[in-house]
Amino acid sequence: MAKTHTQDYSIRRGKLSKDSPLVYRTRNGKQHSYTPKESSVPPSKAQKAHRKLFGKVTSIVNAIMADPQQAAEWNERRIAYNKTLISDPYAKRYKTTRSYVHFVISSQLEQKEAAKRRRKPIAKALPKGLKLNVKHFAELSTTELYELLKARFIVFYAEQNCRYLDLDDIDYKAIHLALHRQGRVIAYARIFPSDNPKQWFLGRLLSLERGQGLAHYIVEQAEAVATQQGATELALHAQTQVAAFYEKLHYQPEGNIFIEADIPHVLMKKELSECKK
Repeated sequence: MAKTHTQDYSIRRGKLSKDSPLVYRTRNGKQHSYTPKESSVPPSKAQKAHRKLFGKVTSIVNAIMADPQQAAEWNERRIAYNKTLISDPYAKRYKTTRSYVHFVISSQLEQKEAAKRRRKPIAKALPKGLKLNVKHFAELSTTELYELLKARFIVFYAEQNCRYLDLDDIDYKAIHLALHRQGRVIAYARIFPSDNPKQWFLGRLLSLERGQGLAHYIVEQAEAVATQQGATELALHAQTQVAAFYEKLHYQPEGNIFIEADIPHVLMKKELSECKK
């Protein structure tokens, strides 16, 4: 509500003119005038989609909780899920069945909604001024290392508010792919071998200039490099909100949704034989 004054005071002090629209209220025996509340900014397309999704989740959760049998089954799933997190003291545990059901249903619906989004343009060729560097850790200069770590900090820590140890020692055995413009990292990813020599992992994928297909370009280059290293499969832990992006690149989800760095993830894999020409 706007600031309140008596009508005479408002006009006398120039806060309102005689032609100003007023809303009158009587309080403590005196009449007061209010300036009407300004119309709020209409919600954006993303806000409307979020509200619609939240409504769907709420209705599904209410239906589940209204059925005692389903509620009991979900409570058992919640207890089993919390037990799997015993080794991780920082993982989020769900104290109520409703909160756990809401988490699972919202993650599933978000993944389905993301699959319907419009496909972003794909970079057929690198824009002018961009250079791709593919190097092992030992080959990185101090400046290159600083810039790629800065880019990871900007995206994962500052933007996504992820509180985890980004420097996890995997960088030592990884191959780093970075798109540079005048020395600054614009897009980045790393790949590294798993216990299975035929399977490599893709991680830390980011793009500071979104909507240009740079992330798609980096993934394609990562697949080519992994193939050169003898890998036949590339796996990754995808945030559920961007799983649709990897599905367009023919990655298939496996297993259940899990929490990593307080964000829902899903394991996705792709046979690199599909990449060979």
